Amino acid sequence: MAEQTAQDSEKPATPLWFDELRPGGGALGFLEKNLRHSLMFIKRPSTRLLVTFDNLSNVNDSNPQREPWAFKFAQDNGLSHLGIMAHVSDWYRDADLILRFEALVKEGFFEGYDRVIFAGVSMGGYASIAFGSLVPGAHVIAVNPQTTLNTDLVPWETRYENGRRQDWTLPLGDAAALTGKLGCLNLFYDPYHELDQQHVDRFSGDNVHIYKCWFSSHKTAVFLRKIGALKAVMQHCIFDELTEPVFYNLYRERRNLPWYRGSVAGYFAEKGREETAERFTKAFRKRLRKRAKAAAETPEAAPAAPPKPAPGPVPKSERIKGQPEHNTKIIAPENAGKKAPATIKAADMGKRLIVTTMKNEAPFMLEWVAFNRAIGFTDFLIYTNDCDDGTDQIAERLQAMGLAQHRDNQFRKGGSPQRTALKKAVSEPIYQEADWLICADCDEFLNIRAGKGRLDDLFAAVGDADAISVCWKLFGNSGHVNYTEDFITERFDRSAGENEYPNFRARGMKTLVRNNERFLKLRIHRPAFQLDQGDVKWVDAGGRPMPSEYLDGGWKTHGAFTHVHARLHHYAVRSVESFLVKRDRGRTNHVNDDQGVNYWSTMNFNTERDVSIHARLPGLRKEFAKLMKDPELARLHKEACKWHHGKIKGLLARNGWAEFRDQITAINAAPELEKS
Repeated sequence: MAEQTAQDSEKPATPLWFDELRPGGGALGFLEKNLRHSLMFIKRPSTRLLVTFDNLSNVNDSNPQREPWAFKFAQDNGLSHLGIMAHVSDWYRDADLILRFEALVKEGFFEGYDRVIFAGVSMGGYASIAFGSLVPGAHVIAVNPQTTLNTDLVPWETRYENGRRQDWTLPLGDAAALTGKLGCLNLFYDPYHELDQQHVDRFSGDNVHIYKCWFSSHKTAVFLRKIGALKAVMQHCIFDELTEPVFYNLYRERRNLPWYRGSVAGYFAEKGREETAERFTKAFRKRLRKRAKAAAETPEAAPAAPPKPAPGPVPKSERIKGQPEHNTKIIAPENAGKKAPATIKAADMGKRLIVTTMKNEAPFMLEWVAFNRAIGFTDFLIYTNDCDDGTDQIAERLQAMGLAQHRDNQFRKGGSPQRTALKKAVSEPIYQEADWLICADCDEFLNIRAGKGRLDDLFAAVGDADAISVCWKLFGNSGHVNYTEDFITERFDRSAGENEYPNFRARGMKTLVRNNERFLKLRIHRPAFQLDQGDVKWVDAGGRPMPSEYLDGGWKTHGAFTHVHARLHHYAVRSVESFLVKRDRGRTNHVNDDQGVNYWSTMNFNTERDVSIHARLPGLRKEFAKLMKDPELARLHKEACKWHHGKIKGLLARNGWAEFRDQITAINAAPELEKS
């Protein structure tokens, strides 16, 4: 009886996608279950849509935790994902499925993305090309694909009896004839696999890119995964363009895979060259033994080298436009590991500038200004637009007090306020005369972990760097529903884990840059450099040099990024009620994006409690008190808080907003939830 009770108490297994699609989940989407195929769609805040098709090995999978092919990859990379799950081995020769895709195209389902990528293996590889042809410009990742199983077209294809019995007179019957309107078609296969080679030979066109995966047989995707190349290959195809040098550099890892040794030796043996097969096997094993011995002899005290990001160019979407060819590298700074003096004279600090854009941030401005003054920033260049809550008036008052410069930020319809402001800032004397600069928002607080938490402590810790990048740490609403006038940095104390990166936004970074001969201009997340002025000393927040690829672009941190000396606390959601106002306001850099359920679910994380920034509260309170001594500034702050309360009340009176409040309150909720 006890055993039965224990079993009954076990929770039923649920697939990974259920948490996102369930009522109260963090994503929009749908699941359509049909007899032969099911469609699962999850919309994530991404400019890329990945469409995948299951292969034969998935057909008989009745596991309740089943998910579409590449689901975890799409989730980890923050991609919107349409996954087609196959319940029969029919090669997707389903008239209803074809009609469903044609309807999706007609409805505009595939529009609004920078890139749509179809992907699959074998049976799924065929489908990715065939159905991808319905979306002009779509990119395709096809591994070991068949072009068709129509025996009139490929009489030499003797595999897949059930597939050959399907109706190949339906539309999309020959993938080789459907490539003309595709974007980049990436084909991966083993040229020593005769039947796969014959299918590949049927493809033609300038948009067809063929990658030879020798000795992987008809299991190329598994082979690539075992050598650690599959994810990197997929990422290049999705976010940029995969090139032959990058791919074959990744494919070199096959040399350490026993599978590869067996395949090569088997190839020679089949050709009657047993002696060559034996020599190859001996050489392979000897090299692995030598490699293992060298690893064993490495002194235990020697620090392990940090893992490197996948080699290759920066994704096109993140590349700096007009970047010239160069041989410039990123190098380590000198004089790292020092300590700053206990007290710093104002005359010795130089000028440290924050360039920022704001809209309806008035209740939170003075805490942010006070905090940054307390840690060592000296100047603020504030651009505002379309403010209703007095943000522009507070900025004007700070300018009158000599604490900031304020500019009205006019920008074209549909344009980016931040990018417009950064272009204008270049001509400002306060920008040109700054010693250090950073682009930062009013919800970002630099938590310096070195020394006393001042900029000078960070500078001393990393040495004479030209630039210092710091990774976001996403802070959630910490269980708070209601808006109060308490300090953000004190009230919100729950965040994602120190090494938790639940989506691509969690790897966002901002960069402090020194205004010297190597500095060209400030960008939102990182600077651009003059690449003819010598190598650049650019480090992460642990003082380690950034990969040189970042000179060409990139706004997210890499896998080996360290946070020893600093972390940028990002309070993107604040309380549930304040998020309502933020949603009504719109985003400062992506003005057409709705800050709804998707944004909340990707920024509201309450995994662990982090009160490390509370060490800065005494300095913050001191600077805040100084600001509030000005009667006019104090009046404007009080009016801004009053406006914020009134705005929340007004929004909740609108149709659907109270329901929206209740919906997001339950998403990624903190362990202790405040009652509204």
